Amino acid sequence: MQKQIIIMTMNNIRKNYEVGRLVEEVEKAEIPFMWAKYSDMVIEANNENPKVFIKGQEINSDNTYSIWFRVAGTKTGKYPIGRALMLRILRMKGVDCVNTTAYSTWERMGKISQHGVFVENEIPVIPTRIFYKKSQVLEYDFKYPLICKHDRGFQGRSVRKFDNRSEMQKWLTKMDEIKLGMFVWQDYLPLKWDLRVIVIGGKMLGAMRRSALGDEFRSNFSLGGAVEAWSLDEKDKVIAEKVAKVCGLDYCGVDIMKDEVGNSYVLEVNRQCQFQGFEKSTGTNVAKAVVDLMTKSS
Repeated sequence: MQKQIIIMTMNNIRKNYEVGRLVEEVEKAEIPFMWAKYSDMVIEANNENPKVFIKGQEINSDNTYSIWFRVAGTKTGKYPIGRALMLRILRMKGVDCVNTTAYSTWERMGKISQHGVFVENEIPVIPTRIFYKKSQVLEYDFKYPLICKHDRGFQGRSVRKFDNRSEMQKWLTKMDEIKLGMFVWQDYLPLKWDLRVIVIGGKMLGAMRRSALGDEFRSNFSLGGAVEAWSLDEKDKVIAEKVAKVCGLDYCGVDIMKDEVGNSYVLEVNRQCQFQGFEKSTGTNVAKAVVDLMTKSS
């Protein structure tokens, strides 16, 4: 039996760049693949013979190389919980999927949880605060500008910059205090660019610089930021690879920002990082590297 690669997504829409590219490289390598939704999985947890089924097929090391996951977002959080259990069972069956350790350890990998790992492992971070009462925010002596972002924000969409106390208070007044603890408050670094480093199998694949354009302060490619290949220095390479290691990530994107004197800070790590801008700017075939990662151990 020829082994397959499985791609799991929330739906079967083929417009997603990363999924489409992975399919291209899998087909080019003539590797069978199954595209499944999270709702296609069934899990049997027992002491005798735990099993995982996807689209009715029992998944094991005889028929599957690995599984590649895209976003599993629902309001209930049911799929991340199920995915964590599924991965533990599959590891028992000899199927080690992409980012198994991280998905099994963290159902959700928000910015707040990441900072705990970073600080514990002496990875440089921008000074960050988390508050649970509005009075705590109002009592804090911030330096402006000030950055505020949601724990589970993505593609820069939740990031806000307050240029003064008045702007911060206006936003805070509208904020539901119950949700306040899901936001991180950080010092603002004036440089309008950051670095995205992709790490696969513990080694840096490459890096790109993302630059904000015009009045926009966020540098995300999805928000129109300019991207270009970047020659990463040894210090930042070591930082990026260390982040992947301590977070248990086989594949990830590490975002690094610098201050005015060149000190590096890790903004966050993304275990499902997009790579359209990365392939465009660097010419690196990220999708092929992922396929190679999934098949090399089998």
